Formats: sequence, structure tokens, C-alpha cells
Amino acid sequence: MAKKSKNKKTQKPAKVKQQKQPITLPAAENSAQTTKSSAATPVAPGTALDGERASAPDQTPLSPPAEIEPAAISDAPESGGEQLETLTAPRSRMRRVLPDLLRVLLALSVIAVGIAIWVQPPIFKASFPHTTFQYYGKRAQEATLYRPVAMPERYYIELPEKLENRYQWFAVDRRREVVAACEEPLRRFLGQKAIRRGAPLGLDLEFRKLDGSEWLIHFYADAIVFSNNILAVQLEIDKD
Repeated sequence: MAKKSKNKKTQKPAKVKQQKQPITLPAAENSAQTTKSSAATPVAPGTALDGERASAPDQTPLSPPAEIEPAAISDAPESGGEQLETLTAPRSRMRRVLPDLLRVLLALSVIAVGIAIWVQPPIFKASFPHTTFQYYGKRAQEATLYRPVAMPERYYIELPEKLENRYQWFAVDRRREVVAACEEPLRRFLGQKAIRRGAPLGLDLEFRKLDGSEWLIHFYADAIVFSNNILAVQLEIDKD
């Protein structure tokens, strides 16, 4: 009996080691919340639940490759492109400015030509008024008439040849009623004979005695006549 009691005392019950299990309360709460939210929100037809989403394979469409923005390309260091831009920039500016420069040059050239014509007007042949002359009372012959630009009251008359070694060119100013014997205009404007505005007309013939006779000058409404004993010149201006 004594041995049995010793054995009972010596044999101690083995302690069972209990493994600590992780606390799963938050997961349960999360699942409860998800069930509540799924129960509260209506599910549209054709949509999958959370479980189905987890089990179904990922069917998200592939995103297209990212496009490279032009700004990123332009920001890339390209020495050749920068050199081309620096070369083409002055050319583009010149192309924009060139039409304006041409307009300015054209306007200045027109102004310069106008000033030159005003100061030194060229003379051109004209058929009106009709001009004739008589030498020693013979049959009337036609003379060449010139009219300067921008001077409607001025006439220049050229005889076919120099008479009496003195008379070939005459200048007539209708506004001032002056007739003068003059020399051939020696000025030129673009290859055309020209005179100088404000220059003297020549030798005034009014009441002047030459070759033994006095010149008589008459400004009528329809004609201009100047004559002496040798020569008579007439301009018919009835239609002018």
C-alpha cells in the first residue's frame, strides 16, 4: 500500500500545451460589415459578388501603351534641331517683313517719280491744238506740237527746220499770254525731252523787232496767233 501511494505521488499529470490561436474577430467583423453592405446595396444584374470576383480570373482590359507627349520629345536635347530652328527663324521673319518692305519701297519710288515729274516734266507730242505756220506767206505747213506733263496751259512748237537761222522752237504760255523764241529742250527724263518748271521760257517776242519787223501776238478765244513780216504761227484751240 505504501508503494502505490508513492507511485501516485510521483506520477504527475502531464500538462497539455495549448497553442495560442490568432484572434479572428476583426475579420469576422469585416465579413459581417461586407455582408451587411451587400445586403443593403442592391446588386445589379450581370455584376459579380465578392466571392465571384475572388474566384473569377482577372479580366481587366490591357491598358494601351502610354503615348509620348510632343512636349517630352521637344524637351529632349537635340542639338541638330536647335540649330535648324536658329537658322529658319530669321528666314521666317524676313518672309513676314518682305511684303511690307516691298510696299514701302514701291510707295517711295512712286513719290520720287512724282516729285521728279513735277520739278522736271517731260514733254510729249500732241495732235491738239492743231498747229500750222506760214513762211513768207506761202502755203501753211504743219508744225510739231509738244505738251508737258501736268502743265495744261503750256505748249512747245517745233518747226521742221530752222528758219532765218533763228526760228525753230517756240514756247507758249496760255495762262500768262506769253510767246517766246526758245532753244530745243536739252533735258531728258526717261529718254524723253523735258523742261524745268519755273525756268525762263526764252526770248519774249511781244513788241520785239527782229529782222526789220515787229512781232504781233494775239490770244483769241479760239486761237493763238503770233507773226511778223517773215513768219506766222497759228494754234487752233477752239475745241481745247
